[in-house]
Amino acid sequence: MNIELPELATTVVGSFPSTPPVDALFKYCRDGQDPFHESLENAVEAQISAGIQIVSDGQTRNDMVKLFTTKLSGIRMRSKPVVIKEIGYKGPITVQDQKLAKQIIGDRALLKGIITGPFTLAMSCQDDFYGSMEKLAMGFAEALNKEARQLSEIVDILQIDEPFFSVEYPEYAGQLISTIFSGVKIPKAMHVCGDVGQIFSQLVELPVDILDHEFSAHPELMDIVSDIDFTQHIGFGCVRSDVNEVESIEIISERIKKGIDCVGQSRLLLDPDCGLRHLPPEVAKSKLENMVKARNVVIGNES
Repeated sequence: MNIELPELATTVVGSFPSTPPVDALFKYCRDGQDPFHESLENAVEAQISAGIQIVSDGQTRNDMVKLFTTKLSGIRMRSKPVVIKEIGYKGPITVQDQKLAKQIIGDRALLKGIITGPFTLAMSCQDDFYGSMEKLAMGFAEALNKEARQLSEIVDILQIDEPFFSVEYPEYAGQLISTIFSGVKIPKAMHVCGDVGQIFSQLVELPVDILDHEFSAHPELMDIVSDIDFTQHIGFGCVRSDVNEVESIEIISERIKKGIDCVGQSRLLLDPDCGLRHLPPEVAKSKLENMVKARNVVIGNES
């Protein structure tokens, strides 16, 4: 990767449980102020104060599907997005949020930008136009490549989220990822949650620098990973994101040690299994704090 990362760098998958306060919504109606400015700042500051070294904007503006489908042309929003004509890129979607996050961060951390993957978006929509999942997904990939190129001028790492890859892995996955990352020169990451044991040997063939997975919920994945020869760094989920309970520093540090045994310390980035959107804010932050403390224990820097 053409970026120097801290040893056992700590990061997040993306979302953080922060929502705009009620009075901010009233201010938006009255003064046109962005009600999500405050929630974004709260999410970024929570990550930094927890000690996270590569933060996100918290994705507080919307869920991972609506965040993008509401801003692309060719889509009618119903109970689920309905594709009614060719998908088009109308203009920046998350660019302004990333600029704001960068401004808030200053030199205190690195910034990860996140785009919901084209296959996941396609699988989340009703298709009334393309008549082909492959064509629909490629339409998303081509449109969002414009967003990816703009984000690559702002963020330090760009991540594609493809949770549906663990449900149904398309034979054209490589083409999708190559298309959305075309022209992107910064380090490229891909997060796939769920059980990826059956497809990990295919994921390593994708044109990305970091593969990020749920190793806490699926510890058996370590056995598969250790038997496969690959070059990517691993985003090592060492904290459960689906459990409303803060793991102890001891439990997390043991997970990290197993990750190091699996792929080596120099190729490991530490993060939760998935986004933290559905957890209480205090639980989410405590999980990140304990993850950072566990990392410091492992590298012999408890202070």
